[in-house]
Amino acid sequence: MKQYLITLIIFISCISQQAQATKGLDYNNLANQFITVLNSKDLNKVEGFVVKNFSPDSLARWDGTGKDRYVGYSINTALFHGELNVISTELETSNNRIRHISKVYSKNTEMQHEVVILFNNEPLQAITGWYIEADPQNPDSKGSFTESQLVNEVKEYTERLAKNGAFSGTILLAKHNNVLFNAAYGLASHRYDVKNNLDTKFQIGSMNKMFTSVAILQLIEAGKLSLDDSLTKFIDKSLLGKGDFEKIKIRHLLSHTSGIGNMSGYSEIENKVRSLKDIQHLYTSINTTFEPGTQWRYSNTGVTLLGQIIENVTGESYFDFINKNIYQKANMQQSGSFDLDVPVKNTARNYWFSVETGQVTENLMFQSVKGGPAGGGYSTVGDLHNFALAMQNGGLLSRELSKVALTAKPELNAPNWGYGFSVRNSEGNTIVGHNGSHLGMTARLNMYMDKGYILVVLGNYQSSAWPVVAKVDQLIKRL
Repeated sequence: MKQYLITLIIFISCISQQAQATKGLDYNNLANQFITVLNSKDLNKVEGFVVKNFSPDSLARWDGTGKDRYVGYSINTALFHGELNVISTELETSNNRIRHISKVYSKNTEMQHEVVILFNNEPLQAITGWYIEADPQNPDSKGSFTESQLVNEVKEYTERLAKNGAFSGTILLAKHNNVLFNAAYGLASHRYDVKNNLDTKFQIGSMNKMFTSVAILQLIEAGKLSLDDSLTKFIDKSLLGKGDFEKIKIRHLLSHTSGIGNMSGYSEIENKVRSLKDIQHLYTSINTTFEPGTQWRYSNTGVTLLGQIIENVTGESYFDFINKNIYQKANMQQSGSFDLDVPVKNTARNYWFSVETGQVTENLMFQSVKGGPAGGGYSTVGDLHNFALAMQNGGLLSRELSKVALTAKPELNAPNWGYGFSVRNSEGNTIVGHNGSHLGMTARLNMYMDKGYILVVLGNYQSSAWPVVAKVDQLIKRL
């Protein structure tokens, strides 16, 4: 009985502490403090706020680098936006979570955004993370809005972004194969004061996943594998970690519904990885996290295994197969996975504010020496426009199989994903494509399937591409 009373008292005490914490924490005040700190663009103030107000678990994430990651993301966001002015706030407490949302206006992007701060629901409440995303408000859509107006607004907006220091990169907007607007802004190299141009090769991050997926579909079309083939038909189970890998089918890998977890040990050797052979010993660290097809989880590792399947089925290196069957067929003459330590002409370096150096820094020390099936290659706006056209016109796959790739797969619990492509469905404005991001670079390909437009934005400064993409999305809805 005594033990029961002690347990009851502890339980009531915990509930009381939690209630007091919830009642006592002023979310609006803390959110406003954070935005004020961001607007200061002072690294020491940002770090002080993160250390004081983020939970210990959050600061310990990513093998103890959580603090530096949150500080780095915060200061880069602050520098990118210049100043954030609060428009309104709201608190969301549904689904057993606490989110504070501030609608803000960004000085540099001239656009409304949402600052979302996540809190734990524990007695000692603290911030567990935060992010900012574009939330552009649709202008008055009454009356006509012409293609000419679209082009003019995109041109003027991109020029203002570049002037504000928020865009460095290239943009191409086309209607089918007719280029309506393209331009280059900013520097490819701050070290040597080299300007970006329309043929500058930019890193495209995860956009390589499109090429890997299309190559797999080409092998399916050639009868060398099928969507229902098991992963273990092509990669021996003994090379993998723990899990029911034989349940994973090609269609699951293509749609990010395989349940495959992360591969460990890559970051320690990434400066030496130049082929898939260099990472095969890491496959034993791969496990499974859920039953294939029951949920969606973006997986770099899953696409890396698709690259391994390409090599195992064809007997060719992944890079040779992609060069021959994607880049050459789609007339992508400037694209490839280039070794960073080889002087490839007309390539852009990527820039971000480094907490370690305390200034804007090239990201060469924070990436793989060579891209692979899941990301890290190079391309140009013109080449990616050609790729989009080839996907739509039967240049890479049959029109029937292309349609399958570019269509969402809700039957696999992937309502916003096809085979290698993101799919955003809205009435009369379906957008299909892929993005890429890493320290100092952002990239996006959008195919507006219902209206025939193609947008490519490649940036070599932190977050550069996102406001351009958001603005074009907003404007095309008005056509």
